[in-house]
Amino acid sequence: YQILFKSIISLWLKPGQPLREKEICKQLQISRTPVREALLKLADERLIVILDRSGTYVSRINIQDVRESQFIRESLENAMVRDAVRNWNTDLSEKLSLLLEQQKQCVKDDNRLRLYELDDMFHKTIVEFRFSSRIWKIINNAKAQMDRVRILALPLPRRAAEIVEEHSKIFEALCSGNETQAIDAMSFHLNTVFTSLEQLLEKHHEYFEE
Repeated sequence: YQILFKSIISLWLKPGQPLREKEICKQLQISRTPVREALLKLADERLIVILDRSGTYVSRINIQDVRESQFIRESLENAMVRDAVRNWNTDLSEKLSLLLEQQKQCVKDDNRLRLYELDDMFHKTIVEFRFSSRIWKIINNAKAQMDRVRILALPLPRRAAEIVEEHSKIFEALCSGNETQAIDAMSFHLNTVFTSLEQLLEKHHEYFEE
């Protein structure tokens, strides 16, 4: 399941691409049962479509699904930011500062996939500052549709640098103890997924549902 999930999110398996059960079994060297279970779970998460006659394929990106993903993520992460401001400490400050430095290096090296991973780590660190990993798992599952748009947007001009700038503003607001500013910075960052959509719809229209 995890292999297929990550392959879909990273766009290694592209929207609209057919999936053949036999080929997956052969490539992963596993029996049909776990593959079938994984496909059913991915279908339930709307990441693949299973049709009796047409076969199975990676779902195209649905804009409404992206909106719902973003709504869930923003609602939960803004609550986490509020808690982080109220319980800010040196340990969290150092962890986020280190992640920001690593992200800046990724921009210099043009290492977009590593930047994507560090982007998630920045958010995960805030979420797990005082809450269990269960909350991050909820967010991670909810943001799956949103993540495909994020990956598509990474090559857009200046998007990588903008991610680091947005994280820096979140970090600065957290450090200053300004709760409103921190929440606004987080909301702005999470909503940038929609500013990229118009360009992506034009450039990769075949990846989106009509």
